[in-house]
Amino acid sequence: MKTKIPPPILALVMIVLIYLSSLFVESITFNYQGSLSVLFIILGAACALPSFKLFAKFKTTITPLKPSDATALVTEGMYRYSRNPMYLGLLLWTIASTIWFGTWFGIIINIVFVFLINFLQIIPEEEALLEIFGEEYEEYKKNVRRWI
Repeated sequence: MKTKIPPPILALVMIVLIYLSSLFVESITFNYQGSLSVLFIILGAACALPSFKLFAKFKTTITPLKPSDATALVTEGMYRYSRNPMYLGLLLWTIASTIWFGTWFGIIINIVFVFLINFLQIIPEEEALLEIFGEEYEEYKKNVRRWI
């Protein structure tokens, strides 16, 4: 793997950066800002948490740092719509923090988060899964998008 930073830690760093940017950039406020932020948190949890259960059901590794330990290709639940629902959940949480803190700079931080997750985590994972599952994973990639 090219990365040694667990994606939840990377998301947490991005959320801290979003918070810090709100201290230096004038905040944007609007009606239902808190409610919208909570909605994104719930959507993120709805993507990520059931995915953890599926990995347990299939008795395969959940650690993003060792995809070569995967013993099953999970294609059920959210994995029918996204190849990376856990990372999608993290992105939704970083978006929620952008809304909560009302910083337009958070948009840039979210774009950086997507870039980093794609190139440091998802692409190396896809290479490992292709090596392990071959044609089955190739077919899955054809039918299911990387994010949504």
